[in-house]
Amino acid sequence: MKKLVKVAFLSILSLAVLTACGGANSAESSSSSSENKGHGKNEQVLNLSIAAELPTVDPALVQDGISFTALNQVMEGLYRLDKKGNPIPALADGEATVSSDGLTYTFKLKPDLVWSNKAELTAADFEYGWKRVVNPKTAANYAFVMKDIKNAQAIMDGTATVDTLGIKAIDKLTLEVTLEKPVENFLASITRGTFFPQNEAFVTKEGEKFGTNSERAIYNGPFVLTDWDGTGLSWNYEKNPNYWDEKNVALTKVTNQVIKETSTGINLYQDDTIDLVRLTGEYAKQFIDDPEFKAPTEARSVYLELDHVNHPALKNEKLREAIALTINRKDLVTEIIANGSTALGGLVTKDLAKNSETGEDFRKASGSYLDYDLKKAKTLWSEAKKELGIEKTEIELVTDDDETSKKVSQFIQSSIEEELDGVKIKIKNVPFKNRIELGDTGQFGLLLSGWGADANDPDAFLNLFLSGSVFNGGKYTNAKYDALIQAATGTDSGDPAKKWQNDLAAEKILMDDVGIIPLYQKADSILVKSHVKDYIQYQIGSPNLKYVSLTGE
Repeated sequence: MKKLVKVAFLSILSLAVLTACGGANSAESSSSSSENKGHGKNEQVLNLSIAAELPTVDPALVQDGISFTALNQVMEGLYRLDKKGNPIPALADGEATVSSDGLTYTFKLKPDLVWSNKAELTAADFEYGWKRVVNPKTAANYAFVMKDIKNAQAIMDGTATVDTLGIKAIDKLTLEVTLEKPVENFLASITRGTFFPQNEAFVTKEGEKFGTNSERAIYNGPFVLTDWDGTGLSWNYEKNPNYWDEKNVALTKVTNQVIKETSTGINLYQDDTIDLVRLTGEYAKQFIDDPEFKAPTEARSVYLELDHVNHPALKNEKLREAIALTINRKDLVTEIIANGSTALGGLVTKDLAKNSETGEDFRKASGSYLDYDLKKAKTLWSEAKKELGIEKTEIELVTDDDETSKKVSQFIQSSIEEELDGVKIKIKNVPFKNRIELGDTGQFGLLLSGWGADANDPDAFLNLFLSGSVFNGGKYTNAKYDALIQAATGTDSGDPAKKWQNDLAAEKILMDDVGIIPLYQKADSILVKSHVKDYIQYQIGSPNLKYVSLTGE
């Protein structure tokens, strides 16, 4: 089960999410800033910096943090996270009714719900939307998050028809959802954009162009998307007058500028042109004592993917391990990123999941793998050269083109080249959307990637590297790993002790094989203006601008 974050650098949502850069129209920025200075009752305009371009607002095709964040502002599902991160009814009219066996959920929709084009929003929109996600013809990379819905996996595997999915619109306001097995956090999971409704008439009319720009999409959330041409470095959210809870949405407009250079973002922030800027490196150190500085850690893992199939030298496990051991993760997070992110010795992040009996954190129980060791790295490279019959090799490292990604890729390049004589790293910095595409299609030697968890479960990360996972761009494969994860998410999912041991054993296999190279757990360090109230960063889940308001300074 993969995601982007891919970390979208990704779930995060990728490394691209660490910084910002940009270029919205200067006149528009100036005008918005002026509106904000008074924070009048009628106009509340929030100006944000964004790390990377927006790839899509098609609920079936989103797989990265930037798109999920946008979708969360302009659309809504049955439930939404509250300010504390708990799922609460949104389009659902009160809490769901759950059968005694925990398999069937019955939702009642609020009456008189409408889309932004005034079309009626009914239970049929959920049935159509969810079926469109799991339909193999849609080719939705994130469809795996629906695996717990009855027959979803069989449909995705092509062994069942779409009409057998466990979702049914009983009438206009009643929706029945049937699961394969009881799911403890099901209501939290359906707050994600993949579970949002879709209007069949509109989607059919737009065809392949659906979700590719602001005019080719339809909305039902607190805001509507405007001024997005599908490729540009700016877009806006404007308050949706047809939203059911419109009276409790304070912001009238949100501007978004893609800003990839931290210094540019800080200048705009200090000039009161934007209300939020992300910080890294020396900039994070400079503002760490500022009362407007925040740096919560996220359930987002950043790592290097490796090409296990097409690059001859990377098929050698000793070379893969040698590369990993040249990277000093502690120096990377303290000297290069320096924003509160922490070195990570595995795929699964800290504070994500705990042993149900002992309370021990998964990261502590699993331990730290592939730790910095130059002596061993040199020995392994020497042995790898003999096994491969080579003296040198060139490897392409694909990363995003934001400031942080560039610095991290340069650190990795110098770490490897300085210690492994004959290994040359060629850096390829590309826009976020392109990096996602290159990762999905396996066009890389090394890929600076990452993932944001969508549940408090190690499998939210470990599923990514199953042999058939669409997020496994490097094509890592290990039958024992697959079996352990399949047991953890299937036959042993109801036995916490067995599932725990399966997940620990699976991560060990992935690390021993050097299936990926872990780097760090991301912190989202930002400066946010004091007049911005209730801008909440969840460890899992996208921000909800519905709750934000601006107050007088």
